[in-house]
Amino acid sequence: MAIVKMKKLSVIGLETEKAGLLNRLMDLGAVELNDQSEKLLDSEWSSIVTKDGDEDQVSELDGRLAKVETALEAIARYDTAKKPLFRTRKPMSQKAYDEALGDGVAVSQEILEVLNLYDKWSESKSEENTIVSTQASLTPWLGYELPLDMAGTRSVRVMLGIVPAVADVEGMKKQVSAASPDTVVTVIGQDAEQQYLNVICLRAEEEAVLDVLKSYGFAFALFKELTGTAKENITRLNEKLAQVKNDQEELEQKIASFAGHKEEIQYYYDSLLMKRDEAKAAENLLKTKKAFYFDGWVPDGACDQVKKVLEDAGCSYEIVEPEKGEETPVLLDNKGLVVPFEAITSMYALPKSYEVDPTPIFAIFYFIFYGMMFADMGYGLILAGACFLLLKKFPLENTAYRLVKCLGFCGISTFIWGALFGGFLGDIVTVVASTFFGATVEITPLWFNPLSDPMKLLIFSCVLGTVHLFIGMGVKAYMYLKDGKVAEAIIEVFAWYLFLIGLALLLFGGSLFDGAAGIGKWLAIAGAVIIVGGPLIRGKGVGKLLGLWDLYGTTSYLADILSYSRLLALGLASAVIAQVFNALGSLFGGGVVGAILFIIIAIFGHALNFALNALGSYVHASRLQYVEFFGKFYEGGGDQFQPFEKKTKYVKLVKEEK
Repeated sequence: MAIVKMKKLSVIGLETEKAGLLNRLMDLGAVELNDQSEKLLDSEWSSIVTKDGDEDQVSELDGRLAKVETALEAIARYDTAKKPLFRTRKPMSQKAYDEALGDGVAVSQEILEVLNLYDKWSESKSEENTIVSTQASLTPWLGYELPLDMAGTRSVRVMLGIVPAVADVEGMKKQVSAASPDTVVTVIGQDAEQQYLNVICLRAEEEAVLDVLKSYGFAFALFKELTGTAKENITRLNEKLAQVKNDQEELEQKIASFAGHKEEIQYYYDSLLMKRDEAKAAENLLKTKKAFYFDGWVPDGACDQVKKVLEDAGCSYEIVEPEKGEETPVLLDNKGLVVPFEAITSMYALPKSYEVDPTPIFAIFYFIFYGMMFADMGYGLILAGACFLLLKKFPLENTAYRLVKCLGFCGISTFIWGALFGGFLGDIVTVVASTFFGATVEITPLWFNPLSDPMKLLIFSCVLGTVHLFIGMGVKAYMYLKDGKVAEAIIEVFAWYLFLIGLALLLFGGSLFDGAAGIGKWLAIAGAVIIVGGPLIRGKGVGKLLGLWDLYGTTSYLADILSYSRLLALGLASAVIAQVFNALGSLFGGGVVGAILFIIIAIFGHALNFALNALGSYVHASRLQYVEFFGKFYEGGGDQFQPFEKKTKYVKLVKEEK
């Protein structure tokens, strides 16, 4: 169901045809190449083949890519042009791309110029940091009027240093005075961490003075290559800093001038990226002196195209079915309205190749659940409109495209459920009509108002949840039957259908029709007998008692069903919060001032409510799939099919129809 069938491909070809074949396979984009490392561990393989590829070439291309990326980042940093909200790839045909790319000589020179300018800017920035750091170190010494480079005279020693802020300087002065009466200790400055000292003593007594100072944590303050006072140095540094900043601005302007060449550089980046990928792909090949070998996977529908490419290259090949139980790469193949919901599946995990793709099954439930939890016509119009406008304005791709389109559909569901429940930005129509026009206007729900009858919505949520869970169990039964495990399908699924339906009829059937409770009792007994009896007949040892434990699992089913009460909780929360903000806005009454305040409060309140509940509905609708639904049958963890193809970052190469 919506998982593309894969076939195993093995190829042997002549070394002279390898480059052309890889290029054509890359254009085709339909073959995933397998890593051959395990084969080289086999002595039979390692005795006749070696690993292909040129690691030096790959490394060299990676280095060039890094330089081009640095150049693009530098240009983007100083490019003043308006940047798009989303970065998208530019669609181009291969012919148009090749013409725009050219031989790459001119763009290579432009990249070197940008990198040279950026290197100078980086050096200038480092110089700026050094200046600022030096200024910071000099600031505490502004009160010191002697030159920083003055170390004293022949008989007098002048020292500058620091001690911790907690040091007892007065006590230190007394000890210094006792050791050397002629020594002068002056506190130049102090901050939260340190005290800055000037010490003048006789050289003959320097050692005795230092012994006392060091006992208080004294450390010399060194000002290498600085002459003059601290104030004079800071003045000079300010002048130098101004010049450095001016140089930086000039360099930034020169870098920004290359913004007009940004597209050319992006084309060049993509060309290097494709060359790197092609060189890297060769590492998945094995070779002899004259031949090469590789294997991989190809989708069933692409086999004919791959065969033609291989035959044109004179290769010997084999395309076979995978062995029983062998996992293959996973490629989902859904159609139409289901495709956007693949984003929800991929965020959890792709199915294993032998599993069922859950996307077509849960898509309708996700659509319903999201709308029930958000349930407001106004919010639905905003969400759907924003998403579809975004898709129209920006050519999004892959997961981003699917997720935005999925949310657009959820906006439609939100509008539908809003109409069923009678909500449009809460009760804003009613509040505006009564507050500003003295009229009574209400939106009549097409079904009912959950705020007036929450139990009705709770019951509907639990019934809908039960259907959701039963379908998940049905998928599990389908997988069992597909594998020929009829007994497992009966014991683990169909017996539970009997037991749970019977239990529901036994408890609530009396309100449906006469005799429902009796039917429910026998259905529940039949289901319980199969659940308990199955392991008794098929199990061994302690396993015979597993049926009793499984029957205890009834509580987990009840808990799962109650989980769907979140449909009620979030639906009510969205409506109540909207009404609260409408009520707050109406407190100021009618008139111009009241209208202005109402609009301000309504915009803020509904924007906040929209953001919180749009996200909350997304998270909880996903949780109901991931935990309750997937938990019944889904393992996940499949490896995505990753074909050897032209992967680009800035250009989307569009295949031209022949």
